[in-house]
Amino acid sequence: MIRLRQSVSQPENVQPFDLTDRGLLLADGAFDTSRVVSGRIILKRAHMARLVRDAAALGISITSPELATLAAEAIPAGGSGALRLTVTRGPGARGLAGETSGAPTLMARFSSIESTYPMAPVSLGISSIRRNPTSPTARHKTLSYTDNIVALREAIVAGHNEALLLSPEGQVACASSANVFARFGDRLVTPPVSDGAMPGIIRNWLLEVAAGAGFQVAEESLSLERFAQADGIFLTNSLRIFQSVSSFSGREFETELPPALIQLGQALLEGSFDD
Repeated sequence: MIRLRQSVSQPENVQPFDLTDRGLLLADGAFDTSRVVSGRIILKRAHMARLVRDAAALGISITSPELATLAAEAIPAGGSGALRLTVTRGPGARGLAGETSGAPTLMARFSSIESTYPMAPVSLGISSIRRNPTSPTARHKTLSYTDNIVALREAIVAGHNEALLLSPEGQVACASSANVFARFGDRLVTPPVSDGAMPGIIRNWLLEVAAGAGFQVAEESLSLERFAQADGIFLTNSLRIFQSVSSFSGREFETELPPALIQLGQALLEGSFDD
């Protein structure tokens, strides 16, 4: 097994990389991004387990202890920021079905990020790219992120900060790098995985704990019309936690997140939900 790690605070940790690696040549692998606070990975167990599952879905075998060891080596003492763990099938022969050495490549990179919470609101624009719910790239965090990259660049050119991707039927799926929730009073609704939503760590966590903060929560298909009629829209991912949407489809939204939701995210960052 090839193990690579890099910390922004320790750039000398850059390791040699095999240019025949299938992750580099074919995006043949999976990754996970988690938020680190004072050296602690938020929802660590869920992140490690998700990356193991996503790699297994591609036929790549790794273990949570292997990932945990690599993560610990990459995170500086007391560091706060973003940790990215990447798994590829490893070096191999050319071609889609080219044989490999059998040893996956594991990489870790730690980057310092702004600790602001909640982050500034974003404007959401509809992407022309449709999300394919049957694709492994919709259900697993694979290295193939071309659709997401193009969708976000398209949104930025149109004057937005984030892109909204729809299912082939025109239902709301997700943002380019986040899950979406529509708030109707105290009811929080997020699209189901069957509509192309990525089963994100923070999304799944909120579905489990929201009731304890006084919210009703549901996975339901959302048409564009219903989505635009919400009292508020917010995004979730492991770095943003919760981030409100300021405008969508010509409508301005209230950007203040409900206090109970902000408190829930703060408790997560402070370690109240540590594994």
